[in-house]
Amino acid sequence: MFLLATILFLASCAGGAVGAAASLYLARLDNPFYLGLQHAIGWGASVLALFTGYLLDRTDRKKALTFGLLSGSLLRFLLGTSLGLIGPWTFLGLYLVDNILELLLEVRVLVPRLVPQEREKAHGHLYTASLLADLLGAPLGAFLFVQNPSWPFFLGGALGFVALHFAARLPPIPPLGKAPPGVLAGLRWLYQEAFFRRLAGTVLGASFLRVMPFALLPLWSLQAGYGPVGFGLLSTAFSLGGALGGLLAGKIKAKRPQRVLSLLFLMDAGAIVGLLFKPPLPLGLLLVALLGTSAILLGVQEVVLRQALAPDALLGRTGGGMRFLAGMAGLWGALLAGILGREVGLEGVYLGVGLGFLLLALAAWTLLGRREVGGPP
Repeated sequence: MFLLATILFLASCAGGAVGAAASLYLARLDNPFYLGLQHAIGWGASVLALFTGYLLDRTDRKKALTFGLLSGSLLRFLLGTSLGLIGPWTFLGLYLVDNILELLLEVRVLVPRLVPQEREKAHGHLYTASLLADLLGAPLGAFLFVQNPSWPFFLGGALGFVALHFAARLPPIPPLGKAPPGVLAGLRWLYQEAFFRRLAGTVLGASFLRVMPFALLPLWSLQAGYGPVGFGLLSTAFSLGGALGGLLAGKIKAKRPQRVLSLLFLMDAGAIVGLLFKPPLPLGLLLVALLGTSAILLGVQEVVLRQALAPDALLGRTGGGMRFLAGMAGLWGALLAGILGREVGLEGVYLGVGLGFLLLALAAWTLLGRREVGGPP
């Protein structure tokens, strides 16, 4: 478990530093279109998770992880050395390749084989490691960018090489069983497995709803009088709340997932409605932290149940399929938030999201039934 958490921490820290540096580099070009493309790349990479998930199911998963770390490190060194020599389109193309390679760093697919017991705890610690690394990586990348724009990319490459050292200590991890053919086999399984189809529907609904208030959070924080610094603190509060959720995940054994999901959605509804009143900053930070805790606990429950139900030979593609669907849900949620925010105002969007989570709590209780889900085989 220590190896997986360390690898993910280093990879996430490198990705956070490179992402922050890429945003600052494009911002210096004074063209919002390039920044829009950068964020579109972040969403669009979820489509390619279908293909990287297929690769994880067709080869030794340790080899796929090693290839992603090595190739990503070399690419970041290339970006750092050529930063003043390439144009924005070449930079964005290389940034897209970097995002694709990051999809191979899916260490969670290794958990069922390396940590067969206490998967909730294992996945929770992985989420915590990733979130804490993001908190460190982004400001570190911004600080280094001010010193020298190439340094964050060199740091990302160096951290990837350190992660390679830990990845080399993992045992070979080939998929077990005969892998069903096709890139879309994971999506087919997600649809055909009746219980998980209902579970995935509620999780994707939460992804759609959760993106909406966060897409408008910069404007909301200004209207609430928090200012730019307050907005930064809200983002930090969400990550810290998620890290706490990861640490708490091992305490939750979801033999009856409808109870867990219903309570999490009720927590989301209460936090969103509380934000409607634009409370003082300390209370606003607490409410946003609760949203982070709920998001990570929901993510842990979904991945643990999926890995308990899906065959080993499909773990890569079912994970890639969920990432693809969640990316599409987030994309449409962000777009709808922008449209509705202009038409009905921020209060209308936040109220609608709060009601939506209440409906999701009811849906989770009824659609998932009272079926008990046993522990991982």
